[in-house]
Amino acid sequence: MEKMLIIKDMLDWFWATYPTADRAVSLDVAKMKEYFSKEGFNVEITSYNSFDFDKDYENYYVLYGSAEDFCGGSKDYIEDVLVWLQIKGAYLIPKFQYFRAHHNKVMMEILRKGFQDPHLKTIHTRTYSSLEAISGKEKHFSVVVKTAAGAGGGGGFLAHNENELYKVAEKISRLVNKQEYYLRRVFNIRQQLLKKQPNRINNTKFIVQNYIPNLTGDYKVLVFGDHYFVLRRLNRDGDFRASGSGKFADILENELEGLLNFARLCKSEIPTPHLSLDICFDGHDYHLIEFQCLTFGFKAMSLSEFHFIPADAGWKRIDGKVSPEEEFCQAVTYFLRQHSKESEK
Repeated sequence: MEKMLIIKDMLDWFWATYPTADRAVSLDVAKMKEYFSKEGFNVEITSYNSFDFDKDYENYYVLYGSAEDFCGGSKDYIEDVLVWLQIKGAYLIPKFQYFRAHHNKVMMEILRKGFQDPHLKTIHTRTYSSLEAISGKEKHFSVVVKTAAGAGGGGGFLAHNENELYKVAEKISRLVNKQEYYLRRVFNIRQQLLKKQPNRINNTKFIVQNYIPNLTGDYKVLVFGDHYFVLRRLNRDGDFRASGSGKFADILENELEGLLNFARLCKSEIPTPHLSLDICFDGHDYHLIEFQCLTFGFKAMSLSEFHFIPADAGWKRIDGKVSPEEEFCQAVTYFLRQHSKESEK
């Protein structure tokens, strides 16, 4: 019997779903255990807070989540646990690099560079390690500048020229701890007076991307196995960002088939059971803005009265609400039928 480990987070949650648009709850791991047990798995449930480092995890399938706390300490600890599991011979679902890409746009864009299909690379990204690294590199404007961490569009800024770019980059590349940042600035004045090397205080990584103008919104597409959930989002008032706007609209029928085909193309390049895609359409082409593979929001599923599956004639619409736990679990079993353990190493 195959062995499976489900790891809950520091709050004793496993991912999250939305029974209403403004209330989140944990997925029910008891329901998940029941589902996987019927599929022939020997399921164990633990949490990062009570993780047993002395246990033998060889050949375990591991379902896990990430963390979204402000200072990043929980995610750092989760990383330690996941590295240990890999050392012990467990199979992480999804692979470790997709955990690294969670709320880490630098890693996400590095993974994009490995995609084979050029249609997924129409967003051209430069990654920067610090403010100093950007000097003189950007020649074409306007550009979108994003913090590596964060979600909901909160870390994205539009720069129309080099002066605006530098101001944004100076701000978002500062050390996360603001108090420490200003203390280091005072320290650097002292260093300069003593003619000593100052500390680097603008060394938080960030990315710069080409700007796609005249968009009124984008699409959030969630892929669970071969089930596709679509949510159309409108831009914030007076803003270029749709993420985090909370403004939803009906799907445009003339864009739907192309959108789903593009989402399936994304799925073919990203081998994970669960996938969250931010996709925009400029009137001619679809563009992959961002993707996440774990611990993303379920609103596109929770708010949907229907979803889509591939069919011989294109796509078939399936009406009705779904169970988030069942969707999550069926996506894992669907994925495991297509990927052997050897291919996951």
